Amino acid sequence: MRYQVDWYSPDLVPIGTLQAFESLSLVRTENEVGALVFTLPSKGFTPHSFDNWQYLEVWREKGGVLKLFEETAYFVQDFEFYSKGGQHLVAVYAKDANSLLDTRIVADPPGGARAELESYADNIMKAIVRNELTDAHGTSPERIIPGVSVQANVGQSVQLYRGVGWQNVLAAVQDVSQSATEKGTYTVFDMVRTGVGLFEFRTYIGQRGADHRWTSGDVRLVGEIYGNLEDPKLGTYHGEERNYVYCGGKGEGAERYIKQVSDPARIGQGFPWNRKELFVDARNQDTNDQVESDAYAALGEHKPKIVMTGKLIDTPGMQYGRDYGFGDVVSVEAYGTTIDCHVASVAINYRADGGETIDISLRGELE
Repeated sequence: MRYQVDWYSPDLVPIGTLQAFESLSLVRTENEVGALVFTLPSKGFTPHSFDNWQYLEVWREKGGVLKLFEETAYFVQDFEFYSKGGQHLVAVYAKDANSLLDTRIVADPPGGARAELESYADNIMKAIVRNELTDAHGTSPERIIPGVSVQANVGQSVQLYRGVGWQNVLAAVQDVSQSATEKGTYTVFDMVRTGVGLFEFRTYIGQRGADHRWTSGDVRLVGEIYGNLEDPKLGTYHGEERNYVYCGGKGEGAERYIKQVSDPARIGQGFPWNRKELFVDARNQDTNDQVESDAYAALGEHKPKIVMTGKLIDTPGMQYGRDYGFGDVVSVEAYGTTIDCHVASVAINYRADGGETIDISLRGELE
């Protein structure tokens, strides 16, 4: 196992390749900003060697194959020179390309053309990024991030309305992604490295990576009986359930349009105590059909959940980077239940004196 980091200046001029790591840690999590931390002997470096927004690419070699780590790159944010046990070291802290989304806001007030969006959830996320990070729609030149592009619209997720005026771009797309997933269509995003200093904002429906669920025809089985599952947890959660929704549209007082929707089967599971009501404000919607759509969406969002989590362990027969990867879906068995789970987070720790450890977090929900 070997790691190397290709090191560039903020304007993408090559500086060198870093390899003699004391330690190196990587974390990638769906819809989040990932992190890279590495330490090196400080000999040959000065406090001026590293700088804010230097560009880093991590390459991982296994089985003689050198591959870019999970389609991303990193930007230096912090660095420290320090002494430990008489050894002088330098530690470098960097964030992955999703951090670019955190550098911009939706620079339009509520009610503005860029702040009020109604479309498929994946198209809404792409519109936000196009409007605020690229020159696609007349973004002022000083706000454009060179090298950033956006995948073409495909409209595969659920339809939503979102008001995003003055919101942080990362927070806005996270919110849209979460809402779409809660409404029944698993929707995630990523800023994908397509070349040195080049990134494309992409959305994914169903899963971020490959489909290895039970019905895929290319199943990957995970479970304690296979020796590749640790700390499984299967939980059933009714605490946040709401099964009778009042959704208010336009109008005032007694003239306001109110759509009522419910799930009698869910209410009946514990009747009369299990009728759990919710009011949803949908006054922003223009039609009663849109209010009704919001009502049913809220009913779906607040259904009880059956959730499986656990840690996936590498075995000779099933290994990270060979048989599955970040964002894939695998079939997980525990406590007599099988649930398709996403490889939602990958954390790798490498030490020169201890080799590599991989921590894979799984999460799935029974539909």
